Formats: sequence, C-alpha cells, structure tokens
Amino acid sequence: MKKYITLISSTLLVVLSASCYQTSKPINYRGYIVDNSIKSKVNQKVKSSSAGILSSMDMKMFENDSIVLDTYSAGKSIDECMTFALLEGDTINITGFAGMFAGVGYQIALFKDTCVVRHFAKSDMEVYKLHENDSLDLGVAVLCKTYTLNLASKPTFKKGDVVEGIIELTSDEYYEVANGNQKKCKMQLTGYFKTMPLESMEDEYNKIKNKLKDKW
Repeated sequence: MKKYITLISSTLLVVLSASCYQTSKPINYRGYIVDNSIKSKVNQKVKSSSAGILSSMDMKMFENDSIVLDTYSAGKSIDECMTFALLEGDTINITGFAGMFAGVGYQIALFKDTCVVRHFAKSDMEVYKLHENDSLDLGVAVLCKTYTLNLASKPTFKKGDVVEGIIELTSDEYYEVANGNQKKCKMQLTGYFKTMPLESMEDEYNKIKNKLKDKW
C-alpha cells in the first residue's frame, strides 16, 4: 500500500509540476487514430501489479546529435513505467513517466477529436532549458516534431473510462547542462499505455488523502 501511494503521489507531482516547466509554444493540435487492432500489442506491453497498471517505453536518446541510448536496437523496452490519467472537464490528460523523481516521459492532452503531445524531462536539479540562452529549470515540456497517437477505442470522456494506446513521437530539441557542460538533446520515443479508470483531479486527491489518513 505504501508503495502504491508513493507511486501515485509521485506521478501526481509530475502532472502538477509540469505546468511550471519551461514549455514550448505555440501549441500544435492534431488528431489521433482509433485502431482496435493495437489492443493485443498494448496488452503485451502493460501489466498489472499492486502499484496499479505499469506500462513500457522504447526510446532513442540523442545528445549533440549522437545516440546515447537506444532500446529499439537493444531489443529491451523500459518496463515498469508509471502511467497516470486524469479527466478534467472535456479533456483527458495522460502522463507516461520512466523514473521516479527524475526521468523522462510524455504528456498527452486528449480532446474530442484532437490531441496535444509533448515530451518532457525532469530532474531534482535545475539542469534543463528549452533554448540555448534560457535560464535553467527543473524540467522542460517539449512539443514534438512528429507524433502519431493510436488508441484502441474512441474515448467517451466520462469518469471510469479506460484509455489504451500507443504514442510514437520525436521531440524538438532542448538543452541539458551538467558539470558545466551543455548538451543539445532530442528524444525519439514509443510509449505503450493503458490507464486506470479515469477520475478527476479532486477524486484522485481525496483517494490518496483518505489512504494516508487510514494508514496514519
């Protein structure tokens, strides 16, 4: 139970703090594809545990135009990624995240017939910036040069809905500065996800609060 609360609380922190990151603009709205045939592939890549539903990612990470990580070639996906989704009015916000207090992932904002997809990176230190002359921040949320979002079924945008799909993206460039060295970064990522039944931010907050209350 403690592990579950820690995972959900950490992911909520990612969702809430992402709005404070340096964010690329303008927003580019594009549609998504509904394709029921992806359902079996998604089910192979996600699993249930005491912590909820865990997903997986493949990624190719570039630093100064050189590949520094490539799980596609290695044939070994990054498993046990956190996936979290919230229903906010007529919008479903999905976050996929590899890591805990530092790591990388994606954010999907689903609307009726369109979506916005961002890659994000976060750290517990101020090491990221969107543009070369920006000041450093704890994280960046970067729009994508290209992305394709496939969903197994069309969302109903109602509480209790489960959303599953595959997101493929290539991010715009951003920067990371560590030990005085600046690196230009870019991410190619494929994420496989299935959400828990959708709840509002208030419902999720109250659920965690009650669990903490019961525990202590």
